[in-house]
Amino acid sequence: MKAAVYYNNQDVRLEDYPDPVIGPGELKVKIDSCGLCGGDAMEWYLVHKAPIVLGHEPTGTVTEVGRGVTRFKPGDRVFVHHHVACMACHYCRRGYFTMCEKFTQTHIYPGAFAEYVRVPADNVQHDVHLLPDSISLEEGTLVEPMACVVKAMKIADIQPGDTVAVVGSGFMGLGFIQLARVWRAGKVVAFDLNDWRLDRGLELGADYAINSAEVDGLEALKETNQGRGADVVIVTPNGIKPIEFGLKIADKGATVLFFAPPHPDDTLTLHPTTDLFFREITLKTTYSCNHIDTAQALQFIASRRINARAMITHRFGLDRVADGIALIQEAGQSIKSIIRPALTPDITEDV
Repeated sequence: MKAAVYYNNQDVRLEDYPDPVIGPGELKVKIDSCGLCGGDAMEWYLVHKAPIVLGHEPTGTVTEVGRGVTRFKPGDRVFVHHHVACMACHYCRRGYFTMCEKFTQTHIYPGAFAEYVRVPADNVQHDVHLLPDSISLEEGTLVEPMACVVKAMKIADIQPGDTVAVVGSGFMGLGFIQLARVWRAGKVVAFDLNDWRLDRGLELGADYAINSAEVDGLEALKETNQGRGADVVIVTPNGIKPIEFGLKIADKGATVLFFAPPHPDDTLTLHPTTDLFFREITLKTTYSCNHIDTAQALQFIASRRINARAMITHRFGLDRVADGIALIQEAGQSIKSIIRPALTPDITEDV
């Protein structure tokens, strides 16, 4: 089969790769679509693992089932989660499934930027979902990233009527804007440096959109919020400056959630007394998502609480993964890119 093999952000090669061979309890899935994640553009995180086949937001059609598999059959349309926990360790018993040692050791093979994947038995057992007929295979690729948003929303602990500020109106930010309404936020304010993305935020449910490159973000927020900052701030970009901005616009008693990891060499300077203690600011972080979150995200997409179709803007074949990565880095007029093997030259298939 063909697969897109990552060497660095500018060097992703279309190569021949061994066809997956499945064992007991496993599935072989023909990939229809796989979302391109912001994490797929974090070169500092990936390059030491290269060469590697990326892709962890896949949907496709089951082509083979291993011995003992009864819940799935060839022809089923499925979403596949790439990581699952052991469900039995100290962290799993506390509900911290993504902290389980096994979580990052479970992988689909070789990665979903390929024609086919092998789904391990643990993943099949705990986190493969049939897609309802109402959801296209493209829309199903949003299950994993929106599950990360679902998990973060639980951690952020939004109270009914809260003012929620979403820093960054890219793909993940637009997910937070939509789900903040589900979590009964009273007011949702989108921040970005890009007016085109801010317009998308307004279309998908933000009450106000503020370009913090053009105005003082805190003062603009106060003008819309009775002189106060935000009760909950969700910072989606993976840089120190957005985090600092998020802390700036937080009101007294606020929660500030950091959604994406900065470069490991970056440092954040905090003054515990003035920045946190006397303001009673709570800082929270979140990593990935679990089998409970994916099931919930699937329901939000199926019920159209999340408008998956509106967030997919670009589609590429396996031969153009590097173009998709470049599009993420440009942060221009794009939201979500999908990698589709059927769009790859020399892979003949109905699209």
